Amino acid sequence: MPIIEKVAWDFAGDEDIAYRFPNLSLKYGSQVIVKENQWAVFFRDGKSYDVFGPGRHTITSNNIPLLTGALKALRIIGDIFECEVIFVSNSQFKGKFGGQAYSAPSGNIQYQAELGYYGYLLYKVEDPKLFVIEFFGNKGASTSTDIENYIRGFINERVIDEFANHDIFNVVKNVDETTDKVSLIIKDEAARIGLKIIDTVFEGVKIPEEARRFSTTMGQQAMTMQYMKETTSELPEGGGAAGAGVGAGIGIAMGNALGQAMQPSKGGGSPQQVVLCPNCGSQNNLGAKFCGNCGKSLAPAAKIICPKCGAAMPETMKFCGNCGSPMKPEKIKCPKCKAENLSTNKFCGSCGNKLQ
Repeated sequence: MPIIEKVAWDFAGDEDIAYRFPNLSLKYGSQVIVKENQWAVFFRDGKSYDVFGPGRHTITSNNIPLLTGALKALRIIGDIFECEVIFVSNSQFKGKFGGQAYSAPSGNIQYQAELGYYGYLLYKVEDPKLFVIEFFGNKGASTSTDIENYIRGFINERVIDEFANHDIFNVVKNVDETTDKVSLIIKDEAARIGLKIIDTVFEGVKIPEEARRFSTTMGQQAMTMQYMKETTSELPEGGGAAGAGVGAGIGIAMGNALGQAMQPSKGGGSPQQVVLCPNCGSQNNLGAKFCGNCGKSLAPAAKIICPKCGAAMPETMKFCGNCGSPMKPEKIKCPKCKAENLSTNKFCGSCGNKLQ
């Protein structure tokens, strides 16, 4: 392999975040030229070592002490050594994001609204060494496109996770405050991968009209009654799969709602709470231990934990009412290397490619 006398990222474009010079044979005395808006990070065996700032640098054992120490530990002695040099831009970049997220379960029927969102963020690399470890060491990135795709996925994942902590009442009434909280979480999370978020702008949050109705007292009562009616009519004999059938496609999670729901009294006074039998769907007074119609126990169904988000769900649920994931993980293939992974994995265990 020819010995490199000079390394410079002099062909960087405005949209390029980083560039990797792989498998370089350098020597003490080689030149590394770093532009004013760049860093150069020495990288070997998945680890970041010394960082050069702007300027023309002649490599000596004194200005790359960390890499030199690693080479000595590997018994690599001499004036010539192999490593990678990754140039990182410290310019500001703009990245778009967008997708769909579910609000937190809300009200007696644990309603979850499917929200649409889109926006952009302004960011820059703040810690080049940490950034190189995260993206080139842990994620196997090779190009700026790889990094942009990962950042977009990273932001979307945080937005989805954070919206899941806010019920639809707060989202409808305080959408700006909610997005501010989401932005703050993104800012804190980005710091751990070496990024500084300068600004996060939500250009739009799409709230379904159904969710706006649910956020009002009358709307919630009306939807609760409709939900009870549909649940009762669709309960099959045995009741085991009722929750999954009703919840699918309309953004209503089953949760504990089967056991407790609201029903207005005939006299128009305060709502009377009743318990629906999970076996036959008959209504019973709150506090009853057994169904007055079929005699089955009215005790809440046993719970199992969602393998993805950790939410407790009735054991009869096939899909999580909080995140929508299968309660029993399935095997999926990585679109990049075709290795089999569990559906709850976020990244491929073989190549590290993002799965979700």
